[in-house]
Amino acid sequence: MTKVHKYFYLGSWVVGGIINIIMLAASWIVFLKGNGDLATGLYIYSIIPFTYLGIIWLVLLYLSWAAIQDEQSRITPVKAVVLMLVPFFRYYWIFRVFQNYAGEYNAYVDRHGLALPSLSSGLFTAFSVLWVTYGVLQSALIGTGLLVLLIGVYLVVGAVTLNTLCNGLIRLPAGTTG
Repeated sequence: MTKVHKYFYLGSWVVGGIINIIMLAASWIVFLKGNGDLATGLYIYSIIPFTYLGIIWLVLLYLSWAAIQDEQSRITPVKAVVLMLVPFFRYYWIFRVFQNYAGEYNAYVDRHGLALPSLSSGLFTAFSVLWVTYGVLQSALIGTGLLVLLIGVYLVVGAVTLNTLCNGLIRLPAGTTG
């Protein structure tokens, strides 16, 4: 089995997401009550848990690609992570490294004759689309309840995706990984 601490990643995602939603909802409510300075402060500090969530995903992205490396792998773990850090390019790259990961994982499982369940590409696509949607719309939605709603949906789909990803990694026999 591949060494992945599922409950650390899932717990980090859930707790960080709840903290982020509380801070954004509080920012929105305070803004509606007329205290713009406090609302701005809460919004700015909400970047801290959101950054942590991003780091969690980057680490998991690295581990995911590392687990399926063989002679036919087209993306290295380092390339997967580093190109996610490139501004604007990341909106394309998320689909290459995340949406396509399910297909790459399933192909890896087939090549190695492993009797494991397939990963759903639809779930990974939904998360990728939500990730891009949040990235593009966050500035336009500042100070609205729609931002909190969008992040809520993103966090729920992210939790399901993260759980599915971790389960897939945990099932991989250690001897098959590169």
